[in-house]
Amino acid sequence: MNVFEDLIEELRDENLLEDTVIDLRKERNSASLAETAEPNVELARTASASNGLVADDVEGQIGDSNQSGPEQQDERDFYRKRAMDEISSLQMVEHVLSGIEREHMKTVPATYDDLEAKKALHKFLQVQGEPTTSEYAEAEFKLMHETEAWSSALSARDTKISVSNLRRFCENSRPILSSQALMALGRFYRNTSYSELSRAKFDLVMTRLFSRDSAGEKRRLLFGRAEMVGHIKTLYANWASIALYSTEDGSLKTRAVVAGFDERVAEAEAAQTFEQLITGSFFDKVHEFKEATGEMFFTPEIVAAAIESNTKIGNKFVDLISVEREKTNPDSVEQKYGYEYDQIISEAAGKTLHLVELLKSLPDSDAGTAPADDSKPVVESKPVSSERSEPRFSRDMFRVNKWLLAITIILVVVSGGLYFWADKVAPEGTIASTAKNFQVENAGLE
Repeated sequence: MNVFEDLIEELRDENLLEDTVIDLRKERNSASLAETAEPNVELARTASASNGLVADDVEGQIGDSNQSGPEQQDERDFYRKRAMDEISSLQMVEHVLSGIEREHMKTVPATYDDLEAKKALHKFLQVQGEPTTSEYAEAEFKLMHETEAWSSALSARDTKISVSNLRRFCENSRPILSSQALMALGRFYRNTSYSELSRAKFDLVMTRLFSRDSAGEKRRLLFGRAEMVGHIKTLYANWASIALYSTEDGSLKTRAVVAGFDERVAEAEAAQTFEQLITGSFFDKVHEFKEATGEMFFTPEIVAAAIESNTKIGNKFVDLISVEREKTNPDSVEQKYGYEYDQIISEAAGKTLHLVELLKSLPDSDAGTAPADDSKPVVESKPVSSERSEPRFSRDMFRVNKWLLAITIILVVVSGGLYFWADKVAPEGTIASTAKNFQVENAGLE
């Protein structure tokens, strides 16, 4: 298994990659030569599918091939796969740029009419002759012409897109961008005309490709630096990327640049406070150092060092802000720093890091006890109030019954007195006698 296959397998282990042509290659090795046309169709489907994007008019466009030896068949498959990879990569870049224009720039995407490119790919895949024939050369030239025109149109649109816009789209895309999409972006920025903007975007997407989110707003590297160098070299070979830097004394210059990244990582890790980095203009120096590398930045060893530097600097920044959070509060930090350093910090880390928002998102050491104290009186007040209300209601009822009892006794006494007086003293026909008769009658009714 070569280095590129190692990269694919490790990315799949990290759940960052869907099924690839490597799986199909294993199936093809176990199949007979008479069945090579069918795997080619699957090869087209797999190579063009990523992040829900499928290149139209590619699936099923490969016709039957003339029977030939394994070496010749593999060579044709190699060039066909490279052509399909080129078209699918451009289509993924088209998707990303359109998403940025629509969601972050609030403009109507200026989509490219890719019909001619797809027709050229279809014709190239239909060629039955050997790669040395004139028919094959003509189809290949037409395809190269159309892909270059598409790439140029994408580059013109990309110049209007900032690094921060691309970064936010990569971070907030739902579903998240697949590793194939990140590879397509890396291929696009690696092979486009050099500019500081394209270099910064290449730095961003490669950092996201070779690292993943971890706990506490941090990121972790997927590979060691030596492994990353090997993977990046293999990617360049698959992208047909040419060297943009001189090979003379390249090794010496490369080691000097790599050492420069290591020095900046050491400076960040030695810092005790965020204020120390700001006072020393640390993030400005990181930006200036990257910019000064120019086209040398694309050297695989330098790219790997930059990815490692971005990840470690970003993680150190989070650690320093955690320390800051323990000493102060977000309001005072916002008054002191504001949002002045957010952009340059995010560029140095290859990840969006807003100082004030990060402060607010970190857990508060006092947060665990305060809510419990505040909630205790509320919870206890309800049963206390309920328990006190019932006796008060009972006492009130008892107080009312007591008065009624007293009145009833008085009435009974008075009534008894009247009855005695009427019976012994009052003559017939008086009011007392009438009262006596009324009481007797009522007693009878009862």
